[in-house]
Amino acid sequence: MAAPKTSLRVWLLRGLAVLAVLVAGWWCLQQDDNLKVPLGVEQAAIITYSGPGLVVKPFRYGVAVNVRIAQVTERPGAKVYDVRYLVNREGEHDLTQYLMADDGSTLSGLPSFKIQGDPKLSKELEARVKETEPIGVEVWGHYHATLWGLFVFWIGWLLLLIFWRRPRKPAPVPVRPPLTVAEQLKALLAELEQGGLSAEQKARLEMLLLRCWREGLVPADAPMAEVLAAIARGERTGAALGQLQRWLHRPGSGIADAEIAAIIRQHLTASAAVRP
Repeated sequence: MAAPKTSLRVWLLRGLAVLAVLVAGWWCLQQDDNLKVPLGVEQAAIITYSGPGLVVKPFRYGVAVNVRIAQVTERPGAKVYDVRYLVNREGEHDLTQYLMADDGSTLSGLPSFKIQGDPKLSKELEARVKETEPIGVEVWGHYHATLWGLFVFWIGWLLLLIFWRRPRKPAPVPVRPPLTVAEQLKALLAELEQGGLSAEQKARLEMLLLRCWREGLVPADAPMAEVLAAIARGERTGAALGQLQRWLHRPGSGIADAEIAAIIRQHLTASAAVRP
């Protein structure tokens, strides 16, 4: 009778062992293979890749995972990347989706690195935070009095920088009104009588005299050819225009500087007589 009882006990133990294996397998299948990481805490991953160089994709606002490459180590035939990442959202994410080739080519052979964003801190992390958390801060001396003293000193120093020996504003330089046509002609006349005019001054003299002679003859927007024709036909200006042009454009015409000075002086006298 002992033999059947022993055999039954063996089969019972075997059945329990098989049941335990099945339960363990079912439990493993129910477990998530993804690495759970807490939200908002930077993590590290080591990626070895023999393809092109890896870089982080351009940052986008609202991205689920912030990724950076802390260090790259060269090895024969491959590179080892020290990748740091910080998960911002709960759920499953693939770390390799945030990496790209530095030459823009397609990544091949790069295995996925899936992570699971966990809104709860792990027990180990909670213990580490508690261990490194400061118990208390002791401040010796008159802390608040020192802060108030520094604040008053800073305000006083700022006021000194703003107001002490502040340079006065320079007095406004009076703006001289532009010279009138008569004043410009008088200045050119003085230069002509003292020793002659330069080419630029002669051109300026011609322009001023033409501007004065055209008044009352042609409109202000008339072309230059019409202006010259009207001045040449004028009884008062025709002869003076001929002398001026020969003096300017024909050096050997025999027109002396004194004749041009007389023309300018005559025009100034006539203008002064007309002015009220």
